Amino acid sequence: MRGLMAGFLTFLFYFAVQAAVFHFRKVSRRAVALVFLWLICLPLYVLCYLALPDDSLLWPAPLAAPSDGVTFFSGLLLYFFIFMGYAQFFYMAESSVGVRTMIELTADPERGLSMEELTRIYRYDWMLDRRMKRMIHAGYLIEEDGWYRTTSRGRLVASVLARCKRLLALGPGG
Repeated sequence: MRGLMAGFLTFLFYFAVQAAVFHFRKVSRRAVALVFLWLICLPLYVLCYLALPDDSLLWPAPLAAPSDGVTFFSGLLLYFFIFMGYAQFFYMAESSVGVRTMIELTADPERGLSMEELTRIYRYDWMLDRRMKRMIHAGYLIEEDGWYRTTSRGRLVASVLARCKRLLALGPGG
């Protein structure tokens, strides 16, 4: 339990720091910032783990972990998996067209919005331009004189993801 508690407490601290940083600073490379802050908090996990009492002092022998290694790594894995789930939630909230549309529709839930009103609010050309700029910023694309092409990093990521989509029969999607 000590490892799980340390992992959970470390994530709570991570979340508070990440929320504060994103609230008070303009962060342009969000993915890098999320991972960097997560890595910075790893030493806190170790300190938190060491500060919590040993499982054998709190739990009967059948409920205590068989070794400190199991306890330590189970907490570390919990910290990692909570972070991965949070990253998925973060990107869904940050860039999902569906989420943005639902938020716009809650402005007047009784009346709603027509397709024309929705496309004025969330234009496809603006959305595509924003996504292209993000991929350029991330190093996946290069833009020259209005033409886009992939970098070697972009080609590698695209080929891996294309294989995954084929394996999972996801279709072209977008």
